[in-house]
Amino acid sequence: MEALSMRRIAARLGVQAMSLYNHVRGKDDILDGVTEFITGDMRMPRRMAGGWEEGIRDLSYGFRRASLRHPRACEMVLMRQLSTRTALAPVDTMIAMMLDHGFDEEIAVRVLRLFVSFQVGTLLQEVRSGPGSGRETRAPEERLAARAAYFAGSGFPAVAKVAPILAVNDHEAEFAFGVELLISALRDLAPVAPD
Repeated sequence: MEALSMRRIAARLGVQAMSLYNHVRGKDDILDGVTEFITGDMRMPRRMAGGWEEGIRDLSYGFRRASLRHPRACEMVLMRQLSTRTALAPVDTMIAMMLDHGFDEEIAVRVLRLFVSFQVGTLLQEVRSGPGSGRETRAPEERLAARAAYFAGSGFPAVAKVAPILAVNDHEAEFAFGVELLISALRDLAPVAPD
């Protein structure tokens, strides 16, 4: 995000930087546009069909897919405030789904915030450590072996015991585990349907 500037955008477009201000007020407008493009890529309906569990899965995986389709912009989008109508659409969909299934308003908002926090954290970790992040130059096998050796020799018995597992970052499996764990925990808060 720091590398994004009005001058660089103008140079890329082959125009003068000042000419961009005929179309946008500044860098924040451009960042909002990128955020809107990526969140719009989720293509979420206003109302979710099916139960709340299925809806949470659909929203979670839809957001993850849309974010990972644009890994270089993902971090910037995840850190932006929800300042556009398109960015608020999935928020509205999730809250409406929770309310439609009998959750009270406070729980619906807390569930939304919990899932947003979970997704932002897992997606940031994934894009920061994934291919093309520029943070790692070693081959995957070499990086995995080095991480396992580091953990095994850390001097912490529990870390050393699980070193081969801890060294592996299976982002997709960890995301799925997290979504299912959160859904499982929410079942205790789900309203009971009348008999």
